[in-house]
Amino acid sequence: MIYEAVYSETEPMALQEYLRHKAQISGRSLRQYFFKGLIEVNHRKAHSAAKLKTGDRIRVFQLKESASPLTPEALPITIVYEDDQMLVLNKPAMLPVHPSGTITRGTLANRVAYHYQTKHLPFKVRPVNRLDHGTSGLIIFAKTAASQEKLSQAIQNHRIQRIYYGLVQGVFTQDDGIIDLPILQHPGNRRVDPKGQPAVTHFRVMQRYHEATLLELALETGRTHQIRIHLSHIGHPLIGDKTYGKPSPYLNHPALHAGKLIFDPAIFNIPELTAPLPDDWQRLFNMLENP
Repeated sequence: MIYEAVYSETEPMALQEYLRHKAQISGRSLRQYFFKGLIEVNHRKAHSAAKLKTGDRIRVFQLKESASPLTPEALPITIVYEDDQMLVLNKPAMLPVHPSGTITRGTLANRVAYHYQTKHLPFKVRPVNRLDHGTSGLIIFAKTAASQEKLSQAIQNHRIQRIYYGLVQGVFTQDDGIIDLPILQHPGNRRVDPKGQPAVTHFRVMQRYHEATLLELALETGRTHQIRIHLSHIGHPLIGDKTYGKPSPYLNHPALHAGKLIFDPAIFNIPELTAPLPDDWQRLFNMLENP
């Protein structure tokens, strides 16, 4: 069971609305739970249109877990944190998170499937925060549908703060600031556009170099390629970002690293998690310090 409560309000409320706001269950998950008969009111399967009245007992049961359909691969992973609800890894750059298109093997998900197999866990591989192929750093895998829901909602509600580090072209004059520019999300043509969805990125200068700046970046929203698009639009693309900037002879991928996760202590008993900057960034630092 993932949720149980007694409705205590005096005014009737739609069951679906109650679960979205009180239990923090997404609309997509609710549709699945209702379809599979996993939501009960007073010990009877409930319809999505049901209305709650004072004293009603609500229960939401967990989806049955099954083994991952992925092919397990005995390749290394760097575990930063693990408990019975989640697995946090430090992903190398240039490693895809999950199979896509013709890519069915060699992904981080295949490695996670092997890790679960060695522990005799029938869990599906459920990435919570997705990282681009070229981005390194901390990525969360939920071990159950319930924990995936909780973690996804926590990210959306800023109860898990994601901190990135980016090395960009050019020298920032501001020490910190906010990039608040909407992004139009057309695959293959993502860009800043007034007709796009709201997108907000916070930045802070960590170090200034000759013609480059190391930034700490925090996401307020999570649009695809948000950091890369925002930095490129203001004239400071990530070094090595061939899509939104230009190739670099020193790095074959965007210099972007998911380096820190901060969990709200009111919800999670998890320490701040960090991942050091990748080794291949050192060549960049050496080059920038000795132009």
